[in-house]
Amino acid sequence: VHWGEHTWVMGPRPGYWDSARIGAGTVPIRTEHGWLAIYHGADESSRYSLGVILCDLERPERVLARSTKPLLMPEAKHEVEGFFSNVVFTCGAVCRGDRLTIYYGAADKFICGAYLSLSGLLDSLTAKGSADNSP
Repeated sequence: VHWGEHTWVMGPRPGYWDSARIGAGTVPIRTEHGWLAIYHGADESSRYSLGVILCDLERPERVLARSTKPLLMPEAKHEVEGFFSNVVFTCGAVCRGDRLTIYYGAADKFICGAYLSLSGLLDSLTAKGSADNSP
């Protein structure tokens, strides 16, 4: 199998919550606005948070919008204290109707779930637009 044709999609953004490192997360979810995916990123102090991107339906390597603020950041005791403190990282997501359930790891010690409105999340992305995604 030839996997080739790799392409750069996005990288860390200086001055944002994902300024030091980023990593892939959920399998993209098809929406009427594009492919929605949750990813994780770390800032300069190695605090890992979750963010979201919206990609073009026909050209999924094209990022249409990217959260400028974290969708979820470590705040609860089980997220800030653990094997690796101050870490939340995405593990998966399930969408049923307008309810999006995000499964995430906390402090490399627990698996947690968070619920939110898919339409609300999409509205926040499409209203704000995309931040700088250039390499």
